Amino acid sequence: MSIFRLFSNTNKEKTRERSRSRNRAENLPGVQQWPYYRDLAIQSGHFTIPSELASLRHSRLNRSLYNLVYTPNDELNYFILYMESCSLSAYLKFILDVHAFEKLSRQHSAKNSDQQTAALTLFHRYFAIDATYPIPIDDNMRQTTFSLICPSSDITETDSDCFRMGREYVWNLIEQNAYPSYLTSAYHINYQLKMLTCNELQLHDILYNNSSLSYFIEFSEQEKVIDLVRFWLAIEHFYQSTINRMIDNQTLTENALNIYDQYISLQASSRLGFDDAIRARIECSICQPDMDAGPSSDTFDQTAWIVYAILQREYFPRFLQSVIFCRHISDLMLKIRNEETALTSRPVKAVESDAASINSDNMMPSSTVPTAASATTQSNRQRNPSVSSSCPSLNQELAIKSMGKYSMGYIDPLGRFIRDPDVDSLDSTFSSQRKTSSNPIQFLTNLVRNEQDEVAMDEAAARFAETFINEITTMTANLDNQ
Repeated sequence: MSIFRLFSNTNKEKTRERSRSRNRAENLPGVQQWPYYRDLAIQSGHFTIPSELASLRHSRLNRSLYNLVYTPNDELNYFILYMESCSLSAYLKFILDVHAFEKLSRQHSAKNSDQQTAALTLFHRYFAIDATYPIPIDDNMRQTTFSLICPSSDITETDSDCFRMGREYVWNLIEQNAYPSYLTSAYHINYQLKMLTCNELQLHDILYNNSSLSYFIEFSEQEKVIDLVRFWLAIEHFYQSTINRMIDNQTLTENALNIYDQYISLQASSRLGFDDAIRARIECSICQPDMDAGPSSDTFDQTAWIVYAILQREYFPRFLQSVIFCRHISDLMLKIRNEETALTSRPVKAVESDAASINSDNMMPSSTVPTAASATTQSNRQRNPSVSSSCPSLNQELAIKSMGKYSMGYIDPLGRFIRDPDVDSLDSTFSSQRKTSSNPIQFLTNLVRNEQDEVAMDEAAARFAETFINEITTMTANLDNQ
């Protein structure tokens, strides 16, 4: 009996200890209630935290034009198809080719004669009167560019920036006209759907995309953690103001004090419950001996890291499984349906960067170092996605992508992507999946049109969107196993 009594007493002690630990956690303020908070506080004090936070300050759902064109990404193919549908592909081809030419010129990897030949090839391709891909420039810019390529006898080398005027002119045309329209097109929405339904989505993709952020804010209000999101947005605005120097140091100090008084101090109206060490460090950063210096840009980096880690670990997975996120997917699908009529009915050929064609025209010797644009083009050939305004084609695109095969084709008057004959064999593989997907899409369309019962519409649309996501995941997993 003594053994059983000892075992029983031990279990009672463990139960009481767990109960005390639970009560202590419940009594801790704000973020300190999480058992891993102490580890986060220690990690957030590391000197690499600012650089790690900097790597998170972007969203793949809403890239800048510079990142879209010049950094490796799988959205560039969608933008290329959009530019071709608008008959503006020559602009993008010119930008990529000039980037490749300028990079080679700066590396001094080619002889002057080869550099001049390369420049003349680009000139005749884009700037000549009978150019293959004419760029709308005036005679003054054309003559200035040609004089920089073929200078007078006193200057023997071709200017590596000979296309700078043309590049800036074309870039402004794209930035002011084509790019804003692309962001509202079915091509961009199709890419967003692909990102939102893949396993690579991260919290920073949501936080730095205004459209998705609105849904996450609604979810955080439902979960009663809206103060964490508002705090993140406040310190992000403070960081951008500090980096860009949009306001003077006195105003920066006032903004930092407002954030401190609202979220960090012991008397804060929305106190998040950071420990004394973090609070003291922020106080020292705000109240510096030199009053004119202003707070540094990393004043709230430690708290930002902790809040981001908690949101990523505790609430982001729930958000992806929520009805609100499914409604986000269904709203994007509705936008695609509304954009179908805006798509051109003429066949649209998929185009690629012409940087590789420069080499095919013997613009540079084969011994030269390949350019980044050429490398990007080769990788884009391997991942050329089929862009369509219909969700069955999106399923087909993801399935083909998982098999590592991509095709080129055109968009028919109904907005469907038609591939070339060399990949017709894949049509039979996915024909049944397209047939099974058509009825749910029609079902979703009817739900969206029905405005009499908005609550029922949202719930049904969310259920379909969740089924749609599971279908993509299952299909991709099956293809991987094959």
